[in-house]
Amino acid sequence: MHVQSYQAPNFVGAHPAVMKNKTLASTGTEHRLLAGTVLAVVTATGKLAVLDPGGSDGTENAACVLVEDVTIPKSGDAVANVYVHGEFRSAGLGWPSGITAPQTAAAIEKLASHGLYVK
Repeated sequence: MHVQSYQAPNFVGAHPAVMKNKTLASTGTEHRLLAGTVLAVVTATGKLAVLDPGGSDGTENAACVLVEDVTIPKSGDAVANVYVHGEFRSAGLGWPSGITAPQTAAAIEKLASHGLYVK
């Protein structure tokens, strides 16, 4: 019998991480998200989407971090593991392109309010 063990990605810190399965919303275009992508909850659906600091639909509020690479199909959603608690290295996380230092600081503060601590 072969037993596989979990090996945390390099962006995960020493504090034990907690994961949950969550639904990631389709955007109408197939796209791939990488492990470490910072995610937010779309208020209207409760589904996850990539953090968008300029959003006004809930995506402006960082909520969790993607555990694994995932492809979200053009139609239909995807289910993936996300970190809902733990310690993470900022440099290893997937921040949105063009995010500013103040927006990153606000996202880190929001993640901390959810129990995700970024160093």
